[in-house]
Amino acid sequence: MNREELLEREDGAWSELAAAIAAVPSDRLEVEGVVPGWSIHDLVWHCAYWADYAGDQLERLAGTELGASGGEVEDAAEAEILATGRGMGWNEVMLKLEQNRERARAAFSAFVDPPDAAVALFTEETFGHYEEHGAEIRAFGA
Repeated sequence: MNREELLEREDGAWSELAAAIAAVPSDRLEVEGVVPGWSIHDLVWHCAYWADYAGDQLERLAGTELGASGGEVEDAAEAEILATGRGMGWNEVMLKLEQNRERARAAFSAFVDPPDAAVALFTEETFGHYEEHGAEIRAFGA
């Protein structure tokens, strides 16, 4: 896929994620169980965090050609990320998700011909997350 096709796929996955979130009654947003131990609030923050990470790494890749530092996130780091999100209110988490999504899109859009590292990072941390977690949210909200 080229850059425009990837941006279109991200936009479609974003729309589906937003619709899945909007369909959940507000009294279920903080209920754990969408995935083991996590609420929808937690999943939304998770998506927001990783979209921000993607934006940061894409900006670095574009500016320095050093590339994104991928890899596994240790359980302690994931727990810290989760705790940060749980310290935020719902509206703040949603705002961060929207802002971080736009940052990742802008950073990816800056590439005329995105390198494979940029494509992989954008794919995994944006629409890959949106599609995966949107399906979980829809199943939980049903």
